[in-house]
Amino acid sequence: SVRAITFSPDGRYIFSSGSDGDVYKWDVRSTRCIDRFQNEDGTITSALSSTAQFLAVGAESGVVNLYDNNDSSVSAFERRAPYKSIMNLQSSIDCMKYNHDGRILAMSTKRERDSLKLLHVPSQTVFSNWPTSKTPLGYAWSLDFSPKSKFMAIGNDRGQCLLYKLAHYNT
Repeated sequence: SVRAITFSPDGRYIFSSGSDGDVYKWDVRSTRCIDRFQNEDGTITSALSSTAQFLAVGAESGVVNLYDNNDSSVSAFERRAPYKSIMNLQSSIDCMKYNHDGRILAMSTKRERDSLKLLHVPSQTVFSNWPTSKTPLGYAWSLDFSPKSKFMAIGNDRGQCLLYKLAHYNT
């Protein structure tokens, strides 16, 4: 079964994955599978998100692997290692989204309270200063960034849409 799907930013490709843990890359124009590889985590894929540079693959184990979309040393249908593995969440990745310039990756699980993490993609570091233990996220069911990333919206189990300003993008 297909459990996660995302377009490449240019719309030329679709990435899909599911219960087999394999990631498929489809050419939209020809509708053919042009690449397939096993997600290094090996468990069921639960979320996908893509930028021109990276494909983020979230798994039911809570692991998020980043794969380099531009790695010319790997041929199609070859085994590949993730560029980076993020292991800051302990439950299935339910929601994952890059901001507009691909510098921030937000990832969350709705299975644990206040379980949302932000990755600074250029440094490959998870922000340790947000969210804090006092950030009232609840169970995050959905998230998105505004078009220029001035805001991040988080939908939770209490029916709230929480809106946060991203200081770096508010200049």
